[in-house]
This record gives sequence, C-alpha cells and structure tokens, in this order.
Amino acid sequence: MNKKRLNLESLCAFLVKHTVAFCFLYSCLVNLVVEMFCRQSFVDGILHIFKSPQVFFYNALAIFTVTLLSLFFKKRAFALAVLAFPFVALGVINCAVLSYRVTPISATDFVKIKSIFGIFNLYLEGWVIVAIVIAVIAIIVGYVFIYKASKPRERHSTRCIVLLPTFVLALAIISNSFILQGYLSKKFTNLNDAYDDYGFVYCFFSSVFDTGIDKPTDYSGERVDTILETIKSEETLVPEEKPNIIFVQLESFFDVNNITSLKYNTDPIPFFSSLKDNFPHGHLEVPYIGSGTANVEFEIMTGMSLDYFGPGEYPYKTVLQNSACESIAFNLKELGYKAHAVHNHKGSFYDRAHVFSSLGYDTFIPLEFMQGVTYNPIGWAKDGVLTKEILSCLDATEEQDFVYAITVQSHGVYSTERLEGVDYVFDVEIMNPETEVDEIAFEYYLTQMHEVDNFIAELIGELSVRKEKTVVVLYGDHLPYFGLTDGEMENGSVYQTEYVIWSNYGLDAEAVDLCSYELAAHVLGELGMNNGLITKLHQNSLRNEEYYTSLEMLQYDMLYGRKECYGYEIGYTPSDMQLGIAPLVITDVNNTDSGLEIKGRMFTEFTRIRLNGEKHDVIYIDGETLLIPDVDAVYGDTIKAIQTNGKRTTFASSESFVMGGTSEFKEAFE
Repeated sequence: MNKKRLNLESLCAFLVKHTVAFCFLYSCLVNLVVEMFCRQSFVDGILHIFKSPQVFFYNALAIFTVTLLSLFFKKRAFALAVLAFPFVALGVINCAVLSYRVTPISATDFVKIKSIFGIFNLYLEGWVIVAIVIAVIAIIVGYVFIYKASKPRERHSTRCIVLLPTFVLALAIISNSFILQGYLSKKFTNLNDAYDDYGFVYCFFSSVFDTGIDKPTDYSGERVDTILETIKSEETLVPEEKPNIIFVQLESFFDVNNITSLKYNTDPIPFFSSLKDNFPHGHLEVPYIGSGTANVEFEIMTGMSLDYFGPGEYPYKTVLQNSACESIAFNLKELGYKAHAVHNHKGSFYDRAHVFSSLGYDTFIPLEFMQGVTYNPIGWAKDGVLTKEILSCLDATEEQDFVYAITVQSHGVYSTERLEGVDYVFDVEIMNPETEVDEIAFEYYLTQMHEVDNFIAELIGELSVRKEKTVVVLYGDHLPYFGLTDGEMENGSVYQTEYVIWSNYGLDAEAVDLCSYELAAHVLGELGMNNGLITKLHQNSLRNEEYYTSLEMLQYDMLYGRKECYGYEIGYTPSDMQLGIAPLVITDVNNTDSGLEIKGRMFTEFTRIRLNGEKHDVIYIDGETLLIPDVDAVYGDTIKAIQTNGKRTTFASSESFVMGGTSEFKEAFE
C-alpha cells in the first residue's frame, strides 16, 4: 500500500516538474470528456480512442496547443481550468442540442445566437432556464475556489514562446498529412458523420475558419467559359403561360404514414394524402433532420448546394449579408413577376428581413406585419394566418406573382407531457418496440400536422376559385427529430420529405425524386421557363461528376470568384424590399376620454407609437386603431407609427403625422 502511494506521489511530482507532459495528458483527458458529451455516451467516448486513435490524439494535440498558454501564468492550475473551459462547455452545449435535433453545433449557431434569444422560451422550460443560471453561478464560484486554491508555480514564458509556434506549425503539418491520408477531411458531406469520424474539436473549429466555398483547383476563365457554352447554348424560353407560382415550405412536415414502426387510428393529414393521389409528387432529399430550415430555403431559392460551403454554414449569416445571389425570385422578375416572401415568425430570425433583399424579393411579410395571429400551446404562430397573407400578395399587384411562404406551426420542441387545451385525437400504436419515438410527444406533433393539413386545404380551396392560373408547390423542409431511423421509413431515408405540385388548370408535370436544390429548376422547367444560369445547368445536365463539378464552379464564381459568368460584373444587386404588403400609415389622431386614439392602416400587435420621438406602448384595438392610454396630444405634436419586433428592432415606420396644421385646428385645441 505504501509502495503504491509512493508511486502515485512520484508520478504527481514528475508531472508537476514536467509541465509540458502534464499539459498533454490533461489535454487528452479534456478531449475524452468532450467526446463523451458529444457522443452522449461514456462508453462511446472511450471506444473512440481505440477506433480512431490518430483522430483522438490529433484533437488532443489541438487542445494541448491552447493549454501551453498556461506556462505564462504562476497560478497554472487556474489557467488550465480556464483554458479547458471553452472545449468542455462546447461539448456540454452540443450534448444538450443533440437532445432535440440531430445536427451537432457549429460556429454558425453562435453567429445566429441573437435570433435565438427571442425564442429561448419556446425551446426551454422555466426550470431549465433556472438550472442554467444556477449552473453558471456554480461555475463562477468554482473558478473562484480554484483560483484561491491554486499554488503559484514558476512561470515558463520563454519555453511557451518557443513551444507555442512550434506546435502550431506541427498541427498544421499534421492536418494536411491527415487530410491526404483520409483520417480527416475538408469536405463534410454529412455533418453528423463528420463529427463522429473526425472528432468534435476538429469539426467545430473547421466551421469557425472554413466558411464559404473553397476555390476549385481548376478554376479559370476557360473552365467557366466551357460551362457557359453548354448552358448558354440553351436559349432563354418565353413561356406560353405565366401562372402565379406559390412555394409553401412546410415546417417539419412529411407524410407520417410512411413510418413503418407506427400506426394511427386515422390519417392525420388526409388532404395532403389526397393531393398525392391526384397531383404530381415525389421525394425531396434535404440536408438536415430536426433543424436547418433556413438552409433548405437557401437551396430551394438559389438552386445552390450547401455541400460546397463550410461545415454547418448558414449563407444567410455569411455571404448573403453583403452580396446578392441568383435566385428563383430574380429569375421570375425577369419575366415580369413580382416576388413576395411570407413567414409567420419573426423577421429578424436568421436575418430574413435583411437577406431576402439579397435574394430579390420585392416584399416580405414576417409575423410582425400580420393581423389576427393565433398561437399553438407551445408558442409558435399557427399557419392558418398565412392564407390571407398569401392572397393579399396576389391581390396587391396587377402582375403575375411569385410567393414563397414559410410555415412554423409544427416546429418543435414537442412536449413529452400532455398539454392542457390540446385535443389528442390521434392514437399512436407502437409497432416496433425498438423505436425511440416518444408516444405523447408524437401525438402532440400529429395534432399540429393535422392543423397544418387544414391550412393547406383552406389555401388550396381559396386558390381553386380564383380566375388566375396558379401553381402551388408544397414540400416539407425536413423531418422532425424523434430519433427515427432509415429502417423505420418506407422510403428508406430520414433525409427525404415529399413535394406535391398542385395547379388549378391541370398542369401535367413530371413526378421525379429530387434534391432540394433541384426543385425550383424542375418546377420552372415544367412551366416552360429556364431563366438563370443555375436553372439551365440543372435542367440540361445529367447527374454525373461533371454536373457536380460545374455546379461547384458556378457557385464559387458567382459568390466568391471573379464573376466571369456575368462578364466580370456584379450579376445581381439587392432589391429595394418593402416589409409588409403595404406601407404603415396614420390617417387620424384624436384625444379621447381613454387616451390618444390613432387611426390608420396596417397596424398589428407589434406596432408602437413615437410621440415627439418618445416610444410608447399601445393597446392594439384592431388593424386600423391603436390607443395610448392616459395620454393627450397638443397642437404641433408629431406622431409616428413604427413596426417593431416587440423589442428594440424597428422594421418600418409611417410618415410623421403632425397634430394641427390649419388655423381652425389650432383654435380648436386652444
């Protein structure tokens, strides 16, 4: 016993003396903890060391390079704890995120954190938020304790100055070597598999530094010209008919009847099922499960594949912030269409209120500009409100219209406890005892799917009686996360939703299975349209290696290259997009016994009033009336209506309304 104790003390003394060796062993331990959290398994974390030792020690070396900074500090134990914290914290966050979605976290999740703050209450219950606050306080207290308990050691600044660049260089050399040998990869075809194969540290920090599209090795003017020769040999078509075109992206929507491990007492989506029986439809391969709505939008709207962007990247938060991009909206505007986007969620989410102008839309109607919004039990806006908003887009212009509508009602997280006010009419029978599906949560999901199906029926019913020819493309953006596997799906893939092409004039469209970035080009082709270089590429290429190489080349040239495909000029400029289908207007202001009454148009629950520049909350009466209680206005006061997100962001404002303006009005005040 004494001998064992002596050996342990000798080991500790050795590690204290040999700081660099200690830092490496410490880094291996940190990496092991991170992998255990990210794989949500103690055993899988251990097995990762033996399955992929090169990858494990590579990631440990990356952490080790960071922990070398502790040599600058006397309180080395405290410094090591601080330096390890970001890695462990990211692992814990990833573990938590994977409990409600399949896709692991990436740097883009932190870029969009501002958008997520507004919906924390929809994802996290109150007790969870309290627990997070307590955990943060406990961490702070723990670090204070470590700091006080940490014994001062000799600084090794010179050693650190020598070792740090040495290991940074070594890490770069090993990275390139491992990529060549196949232990690592710069391209992540599937983000989940990449995190499993290459480790969390490498993948996450790849998403930090690897954004955009890498320059293809054979990128040149001649190569682009070769692609263009094939594309431009196809003349731009002049369609015989130009119907209204409506894309409806259905949140977490798919044909639940295709799950082989579950059965229901009745079809939850009877109208969608009837559409499949009577109109062209097919499977749609999408890049995500349980998340990634904005990226599916991007692929549908632009025809570009996310495979060529950085791991986990959201182009909405990167390249589209400052650059316009070829899109179905721009393409249809060339044919005289007006382009509208509609979404019953907040306009700032994924920065849509900004980036939709980069995609060519003339108007965007987010939640803040909608009247008569109702909400489901977990706080998402119901989709029924979209019917009148879509119709308002069609009625607002004399031209033909393109409308891109995005639903939200069936969004997760789905409660695993029965909620008050929810009519659980769908009984779920588990056919496969090995399924991970939570029965109560799935029954709630089915109630929302049924309401979305009712919305689809209402929308199609309204469009059916209109005289204008209209095409509607309905599709799910991704499957919800319930732990379903490929083996539980009739079609054999959890990365496939479905699409249906409805029309009120008997459009005979071809039913084929597609990737999401092919859908818009396919629909346009069925309508006799081929505007846009990307569209022509999709419509006139075989799905072979040359096709994918050309797609990557065009994407790079358009967004990051010399824009040779546009004659070395900017192909598109952002549109002058209006938020709301019509401007916000004040028509009259009156002092009443209840307060200041404001009359106007396009008021919603998110409208606020600025009186002489001071912001006032209001009582929303209806779409034409607001009231500021216990406030009066006097001659010369300036009143302006503003459309907000309910907090600091102002999306739009009316022209100023000045109290008075005539001598008679002034006398009336006096």
